[in-house]
Amino acid sequence: MRRKNRKWVALAVILYLFVMYSAYRWAIDQRPPYGYSILTYIQKEEVRKYKEQKAAEAAYEARTQVQPTAESRLNAAGPAHVAARYDSTHVVFMVAMDVESRFSSTSSVRLISASGKIPASERSYAPLAGFSELWEPDPQALHFFPAVVETARPGDQWTLSANASSTIPVVIERTVIAASGCSLAMGFLASVPPDSQTVFKEISQEYFLVRRASVESANPPIAAHITDLPEWKTSAALAQQIEQQLNDRMKQELSNIDRRLLANANSPGANAGELPIGNARPHLREWLHADQGLARGEGVLDYDIHAYRLTPDGVPRLLARARWKLADTSVFLMTAWFKADWPKAEFQKTKSHSDHEPPVLLWSDASRSLAMRQGEAPATLGDSLDFQTILNEFDADHDGWAELLVHSYDVSSPDSQLSGTGAHPGPSATIVPYLYTDQGLVPLKAAFHRDLQSPESCLEQ
Repeated sequence: MRRKNRKWVALAVILYLFVMYSAYRWAIDQRPPYGYSILTYIQKEEVRKYKEQKAAEAAYEARTQVQPTAESRLNAAGPAHVAARYDSTHVVFMVAMDVESRFSSTSSVRLISASGKIPASERSYAPLAGFSELWEPDPQALHFFPAVVETARPGDQWTLSANASSTIPVVIERTVIAASGCSLAMGFLASVPPDSQTVFKEISQEYFLVRRASVESANPPIAAHITDLPEWKTSAALAQQIEQQLNDRMKQELSNIDRRLLANANSPGANAGELPIGNARPHLREWLHADQGLARGEGVLDYDIHAYRLTPDGVPRLLARARWKLADTSVFLMTAWFKADWPKAEFQKTKSHSDHEPPVLLWSDASRSLAMRQGEAPATLGDSLDFQTILNEFDADHDGWAELLVHSYDVSSPDSQLSGTGAHPGPSATIVPYLYTDQGLVPLKAAFHRDLQSPESCLEQ
């Protein structure tokens, strides 16, 4: 470096150091409105942004974690067993089905003795459950009881969901045995404590759910006033809209069913299951011919509607049980759920249907129609519209969505198994607790299966 440039370099260095020192002093001397220097402010901002990032990550993890559902809350208290009113102060519920053959001659231990019959109630209650005749088990067979029976003792208190607004305790009095077709089931006769008997007597329902423990409540609980709506009246305009949607959905389901039948027509399983000669149900060709008539609109539609309040929004849900006939023979069965915010009868005369939203078909079930075509449905299925019935409504977890106790006449297909119950060779029915959703019914544990075979048919087997 030339000597004459050294002074300019030194001057530049001094000027740079002076500017940096001045900037530093200026930053130190600043007093922003927040009460500290800008450097401290920058540091605090970095800490704040870091904390916000961590909080956002924690919130994302909380949103993506599986939250407890209504089904998990209901099942957390154990299986919800179907209970039936026995008299004004007692209920009966079975916890073990098909314990022993009713007329078996090979069993090493007899569960009941001739003197073990329990006196029947003066009035017959809950006929769909079949608990009118009860027996007390033989004490000598105690060690052969199912585990679920052995773990409960007289004096144990269980929780009974009587309806959507009433939950009362019941106390086990004794172990009982009930006949279910060709087999025996075991359960308990339980009494309602004196301080709850007044409430129980005022309840009109005859079918309930009982659990060992109470159900965990939603947080926060929702008061949805779940109930059936017997005063619901269907106006002519609403009926026309519902019928149109039922017919449209029937044709859609029919197309799917026929496509499935044709796809499986040549399978070995289909040939092996050929219906015997003289069976009252027509074969595949006859069914396809009948279905063509249904698709052309030749079927006669018969249906009924029951309205319920089942959801937090309070808008009624309508259950339509529909049947189509050809030549006075039932050829198609379907249940369908609608959402319909329709005025009550006293308002329907003053408001036209154009003032209201049309009913929305939420979902449908035509599985019985498939079973009819596969020869797996009882010949009497479809004789009336009671192939499925809602027996009671609950909201044990107080989340605003109903649980329904549903009675259904079964088909013989193995695909119809519910909650682990097997297919029965004869006529049978099932009472199942379901969680209602607008996408379909979710079965809860455990189903109650009743074999409807007569005692005479059991002796013939």
